[in-house]
Amino acid sequence: MKQLDLKPIGLTDRAEYNATVANFAQIQAAYNDIQNQIAAVSDRLDKLDDEKATHDDVEDLRKEMYQIRDDWHNRASHIALGTDVETTKAVVEQILQEKGLI
Repeated sequence: MKQLDLKPIGLTDRAEYNATVANFAQIQAAYNDIQNQIAAVSDRLDKLDDEKATHDDVEDLRKEMYQIRDDWHNRASHIALGTDVETTKAVVEQILQEKGLI
């Protein structure tokens, strides 16, 4: 390992050097701790984003399900009233085919 020349930075005393090294070690430990906290918060935010996306997907599916239910309810109402042209036409064609008329 390369030996540092302590004179240019004013650390001529071994005790000053050791204190400075200890201070830098504390700074490095604090920095590492902050980095770990940032990583943990980032992971939690990613999980929350995933949960929100899942929640939004469920809400979209629920809305789509209700729309389909409403569409089927409306169609069933039209069929019951005899006002659904497509279904009425299909039923008439089926009856005519059964009778051999078409």
